[in-house]
Amino acid sequence: MNEIIQASTRGITREELSDKWANSASNDWKDKDIPERTFYRIRNMLQSVFDVDIECIKGAEPRYRVSSEYLEPGSSNLLSLLLNKKESEKKSKPSYILDILNLIMTGREIPDEDATAVKAIAEKLNRVPFDSGKQLITSVEAGEIQGADCVDWDEDYRGYVCVWNDADYKRTDLWVSIGFYDDRVLFYVVTSVQEATYRENVSRLLEVDNGEIYRSDYWWYEPMDKSLFQLDFQTFPDMEEVKRRVELLIAKIAELPDDLQKPEE
Repeated sequence: MNEIIQASTRGITREELSDKWANSASNDWKDKDIPERTFYRIRNMLQSVFDVDIECIKGAEPRYRVSSEYLEPGSSNLLSLLLNKKESEKKSKPSYILDILNLIMTGREIPDEDATAVKAIAEKLNRVPFDSGKQLITSVEAGEIQGADCVDWDEDYRGYVCVWNDADYKRTDLWVSIGFYDDRVLFYVVTSVQEATYRENVSRLLEVDNGEIYRSDYWWYEPMDKSLFQLDFQTFPDMEEVKRRVELLIAKIAELPDDLQKPEE
């Protein structure tokens, strides 16, 4: 979001953002680019989270920028955007968070008790993906998700948990991968099978999309029923809903016809 703001009003292309991401210190896995579908999902999420419009400037290379109505002249960072939006809201009193932001912006010291509270909140929120993943692992190990008897952290993606039924996995090479983020949970069906015909049958029978190939040459399928794919939250995910969706997807895999066997290697 900060890169898009800094590029306003000229805007920034998806390719330019990909290049910045490829060289970012936050890119732990050294991804080379941002896939087109991922970019549009990020764009929609940013518009929702920050309640702004990210405009597309049409051309040979489409460029994206934050609508000028949200930025004052010279505003070129995320904090300025947040302050401008807070100040534009017609409230009789500024929010407590706005008071703290103003202290930061003007370089004044934050009272110790406030700084401690802010740090505690930030630390707790930063741990949401890990703590939620641990909760899911504990639930599977405790037998709280019907049909699931195996669970582990994903070997390729931080914050993702793999859940499966061992017998069904050996027959179908299918499992469920659940990704925990700061504001949403994503649910995928995954396979390592490369044979196109088998994967097409899986897509049709499980009612999932055509899949995308990612690390380790695994194919990731989004459920077509978006109420099973993405769970948004503001502070902490509803873990009962997470378990319900995992249980439904595990059951769908178990219900695949017996003659659907993974191809012999």
